[in-house]
Amino acid sequence: MSSSNQTKKKKISGITIVQILLVLVILAALAVIGLRLLDYKKGKDSYDALRQTALQTTSQEQTGEEAAFEPLQIDFAALQEQGPDIIGWIDFDSVEISYPIVYSGDNSYYLRRLWDGSYNQAGTLFLEGNNQSLNDLHAIVYGHNMRNGTMFAPLKEYLDPAFFAENGGWFTLYTPEGAWRYQLFSIHEADPDDPLYTVGFVVGDEYTAFLKSLRDARLYDTGVTVYSDDQVLTLSTCTDDAAGRIVAHARRAEPVDLG
Repeated sequence: MSSSNQTKKKKISGITIVQILLVLVILAALAVIGLRLLDYKKGKDSYDALRQTALQTTSQEQTGEEAAFEPLQIDFAALQEQGPDIIGWIDFDSVEISYPIVYSGDNSYYLRRLWDGSYNQAGTLFLEGNNQSLNDLHAIVYGHNMRNGTMFAPLKEYLDPAFFAENGGWFTLYTPEGAWRYQLFSIHEADPDDPLYTVGFVVGDEYTAFLKSLRDARLYDTGVTVYSDDQVLTLSTCTDDAAGRIVAHARRAEPVDLG
């Protein structure tokens, strides 16, 4: 066999190996994507099933700007049988955010776990580990910006002032002790180490200055006034590139009569 034929065969053999390796890489990537999509679906289905078993809507006569609001009746005893760390439920009027909130005392446990502790990319909405409860003067709740539009992904809608003008930014926070209406007064993007992630305030000059900083950071004027003794809930999620954070600040407006 001539040396030229041997060289040609070696080249063909080399190309074949590269092609096989490329195919294997592509198959591995497709498998990872498939598993992730399956995980996303499992998370969404799990939360859908939880809503079906634990939530009921009550019909109450409403007037004025909140005419469309109907409070939920939430069986926290049933929820806590599945997830002992569940401390609340958040439900938005105008976007698809309706989920339990958990508390474990740290900021990592529920990043990739559902409320029952099972592994899932969606994780669970969770209270800042340095908070004591959702009733703190300033409380922070974290959630993922999922690519399938679940968890806190819909908060991105409020970056558009036209969306806020049409929908108002109302949501309800439910706990075993009661429920309260909240309204967003500021939304913006921030760095992960921004001072807005400070908790442990008491009413006073420091807290008043803090609230002013939240108001001043807003992307647009919401027309919502925040007062120096307001309880504020901050909702935080990643930007699409995960480099920054989208944060929405809401004041506790009034209690909800659950009947």
